[in-house]
Amino acid sequence: MGEHLNKKINFNEPFISGDEIENIKKVFSSNQFYGLGYFTKKCESAISKITNSNSCILTDSCTSALEIVALLLRDFEKQQEIIMPSYTFSSTASAFARAGFKIIFCEINPNDMMINVEDVKKRITKETVAIVSVHYGGQAADVISINELCKSHNIYHLEDSAQAFNSYFQSKHLGTFGDFGTISFHETKNIHSGLGGALLVNNDLFETRARYILERGTNRQQMLKGIVDKYTWVEIGGSFAPTELQAAFLLAQLNNLGKNHKKREQVYKLYKEELHDLIQKEYFTCPMHGKDFQSNFHAFFIMLKSSNICDNLRSFLNDNGISSYIGYVPLHSSPVGKKMGYQSSDFQITEEYSKRLLRLPFHNNLSKENIYEVTKLIKLFFKENV
Repeated sequence: MGEHLNKKINFNEPFISGDEIENIKKVFSSNQFYGLGYFTKKCESAISKITNSNSCILTDSCTSALEIVALLLRDFEKQQEIIMPSYTFSSTASAFARAGFKIIFCEINPNDMMINVEDVKKRITKETVAIVSVHYGGQAADVISINELCKSHNIYHLEDSAQAFNSYFQSKHLGTFGDFGTISFHETKNIHSGLGGALLVNNDLFETRARYILERGTNRQQMLKGIVDKYTWVEIGGSFAPTELQAAFLLAQLNNLGKNHKKREQVYKLYKEELHDLIQKEYFTCPMHGKDFQSNFHAFFIMLKSSNICDNLRSFLNDNGISSYIGYVPLHSSPVGKKMGYQSSDFQITEEYSKRLLRLPFHNNLSKENIYEVTKLIKLFFKENV
């Protein structure tokens, strides 16, 4: 998010707990930098406890976690398809495209910007291997319906939970409903290690293979544990593990998750309170958290009535030193999507609503005064333009 660093109020500022340097000093003292060591194991244990996952594999990015899943599911002798919403980050599709999957995009629900189950049903074929649900903004996609759909067709469910670490639905952590969950610890996320990620393996059939793929497709860890006397190439893999420096940084953040979450909740609620009147007057809508959902308060976005209003409001905020963000350009209408044969008109709901969404500045360093300033300008915009 370097493009925002010179703004008066930044869209994002990475969270710093204050304990990171002390942990990094311990890495230097240990003289073990490669990874898969003490701090990696501590992070995996902490994430497993938070998510109540039986298997957490720390990765150097969420993209790497996605690529591990792609390699786990790929049968190179077959034509395979994977269904996912077009409204997602490029990594969701790239990981599977690189492995040779045919990417089948689907529509979203306009009320939450997440996967439309009814549209997915129309796109399942005999070549479909998996469905990817994306928990946009840390909200909960319809994981129950997707699980049922996957079971009825004997296919896999991957939850792209990049933005959903510490979000729960029905008291269950997002990313633990499907066969796999992928998490991002990029610096734009609530908790981060600069760049980092994790893979939750909820299907016991895949854990051993996932750990082979993590470490260049070898069974090196089995050799280190004395299970085998030498290691060899057992899977097509990659170099997906983080260094101990990344893990040490992340552990400091994980240990301060409660403090981080409390501040983000305060920011979210103040935004909601200050914009209440405009929401009541239906100038725009914002996400509604249901009673069964416990948010990680990753983002605050508003849905304007038209793309023109969205563009004008964003320009107005920018001119007044407020950095806001439009979200994703739908993948089906991207240059790569068009090379795959898609056209902008293929997913009209995604196309329209993606142009109407505006994300407001959201990070732990936002003061009450910052939020008052942002919301005051939004109120002024609608006063002058209605």
